Amino acid sequence: MEKLNYETIQRYQSFQTKEEMDQSVRGFLYKHKAELSDGTLSVLSHIWKYSVKVVGVSFAKYDYIAEHVKLSRRTVIRAVKKLEESRIIKKIPTARLNGKQGVNLLVIQAYEPIDSMKIDMSSHTVTPTVTPNKTKNKQSSLCEKELKPNNEMTTLESSFHNLDPSYLPDSISPEFVQAAKPFFPAIEIYKLWNRVLIAYNKINLLKCLDDVIECIVQAFKQTVFAKKMGKIHTSFEGYFYTVVYAKLIVEKRRENKHLLYDFLNAKFSDSNADS
Repeated sequence: MEKLNYETIQRYQSFQTKEEMDQSVRGFLYKHKAELSDGTLSVLSHIWKYSVKVVGVSFAKYDYIAEHVKLSRRTVIRAVKKLEESRIIKKIPTARLNGKQGVNLLVIQAYEPIDSMKIDMSSHTVTPTVTPNKTKNKQSSLCEKELKPNNEMTTLESSFHNLDPSYLPDSISPEFVQAAKPFFPAIEIYKLWNRVLIAYNKINLLKCLDDVIECIVQAFKQTVFAKKMGKIHTSFEGYFYTVVYAKLIVEKRRENKHLLYDFLNAKFSDSNADS
C-alpha cells in the first residue's frame, strides 16, 4: 500500500489536461449513462468535478462524497464499485504516514472521447432514400455468388485487411506511417490517421500538420507503450485520439501565448509612440 502524499497523487495523474479528462468522461456517459443509477451518476459527477488539481485523480473520502451528493456512505461505496466494474474509475488504496489506512485515490481512466464516437455514429447512420427491391437484391446476390464463390470473397476481404502500408495515400505523413507500420496494416493506419485529422481540425491550429508531426508520432508511441503496459481498457484508436488531442491542445496554448505577446508588444510600442 502506497504512502499518501502529493508525489503519490501526482504519479497517478491519468490525463495531461482537463479537456482530455472531460472528453473521456463524456464519452463514457454517452455510451453507458442509461446503465447507471442516478446515485452512481451523482458520485461520478462529484469525482469528476474534484479531479482537477491533479487531473484525473480525486482523493475525497467516502463520507465527504456522501455529504455532498446527499447519499449514504454505503451507497457511495456501491457506486464506486460499479464505476470500477465499468472501468471508468480505478481505486488505489493508500496508507497514512503512521501506517494506518488512508483515503482511496479514485483515478478516472481514459475512455474513447465523445467527439470521436459521435463521428463514428454519424458515418454509419446513412439511410437510403429509396427502398430497395428485395427480389432484385436476391437475384443480384445469387449472381454474385455464382461469379465469386465464398472462399474467393473471404480471400479478397482478408487481402484488403492485410494491405501493405505502401498502398496508403500520399496524404498520410511518411513519419507517421514509419512509426505505425511495425504494428498495423494499412487499413488500421488509415483509421488512426483519420483520428489525427479529426483532432487537428477540431483544435484549429495555426501551424500546419507537418509542423506538429513529431507530437503526433510521440502520441502514437505513448499509446503503444500504454497498450503494452495494459493501461488501455477501451479501443487503441480512442486512447490514441485522446493523447493526440491533449498534445495538440498544448500546441494551441503555445500559439495563443505567442499571439498575446505580440498583442502586448504592439500595445507597448503604440503607447511609446504616443508619448
